[in-house]
Amino acid sequence: MKKERVKLLQISEKLNSNYLFNKNIILNKKILDKISQVDTLVFDIDGILIDVRDSYREAICQTVQFYFKEILRFQGLQNLINPEEVKYFKMAGGFNNDWDLSSAVVLFYLIKAEENNLENIDELRSNKPDIKTFTTRILPPGGGLGKVVDLVEKNWDIKDKIFNQWDKKLITKIFKEIYAGEEYCFNIYGFNPSLIKSEGLIKKEKIIIDKKKKDFLQNYSIGILTGRTKREARIALERLSCEDNVFDGKIVTADDGLEKPHPEGLKKLSTSLKTKLGIYIGDVWDDLITAKNFNKEVKEIKFLSAIVLAEGFNLQNRTIEFYLNEGVDLLAQDVNCILDWLEKVKNSRL
Repeated sequence: MKKERVKLLQISEKLNSNYLFNKNIILNKKILDKISQVDTLVFDIDGILIDVRDSYREAICQTVQFYFKEILRFQGLQNLINPEEVKYFKMAGGFNNDWDLSSAVVLFYLIKAEENNLENIDELRSNKPDIKTFTTRILPPGGGLGKVVDLVEKNWDIKDKIFNQWDKKLITKIFKEIYAGEEYCFNIYGFNPSLIKSEGLIKKEKIIIDKKKKDFLQNYSIGILTGRTKREARIALERLSCEDNVFDGKIVTADDGLEKPHPEGLKKLSTSLKTKLGIYIGDVWDDLITAKNFNKEVKEIKFLSAIVLAEGFNLQNRTIEFYLNEGVDLLAQDVNCILDWLEKVKNSRL
């Protein structure tokens, strides 16, 4: 235990030399003289503008549970994944698409089911490896669903049994019905729910960004880079009363086929927004890597990376340590903390 404390102290000292720590925001010291030059802000939607912990993340959990209980007819009572565990897939990288993430969780449990000859979700849950171990030690970083499929392919003896029980299209359909519900399913996805007829989790989404910041945002070119579909994004932005400001070439969605962490989405936005120095504000590893990939490929324009956390913002949170070690430029409790800091910098220059 003593050695572990010493190790953590050494890591903290190294980070302290690179970052400026404030109550609700941490900044890389290398960017301090650049903040005032920022002309563009590009936002992800989920976790940044809209709180989706009770919608998308809960939909992942309910989708996996429904698939095993109602489709595969597994017995048992335990939840196979909870919203807090979703972050391990997000931090592994390549899981910006929650439909793919849901399919990956199902594959993970099907591997365990076939290897151990299990048909009970309680036993599935308790058998090793757990989700954290799978995403941090077994799954190659940044590979997403494709890497999970590759892992199954290498298990030649059981791959046919696993894939025969894995229906990606059905998993996605279940997710859509759970998320959108009877009221929004047709409007968003173009079909009426047939498996789950209830109120959608979309109604549990809450606005994060302070609407009072709308006037301050007029100082910047504003864009949206999101893993949502265009219809999902439009509903979110209508709730924020800002759809007129970001459409017409200023939003990139999953329908554009420019999935993060590929930098093409930021490239497209930087052109339409005439960016010289921007900040891309996201909440998962893919968002950080998107900004890094952009900077590797584009020399005349730069995007600073900003990550916000919905969980406890203190140095005991290992997620903070993770992102600092990844070289994030700004790390904040939420998007309003970033905007407060930018406003403070702007006012100090007047």
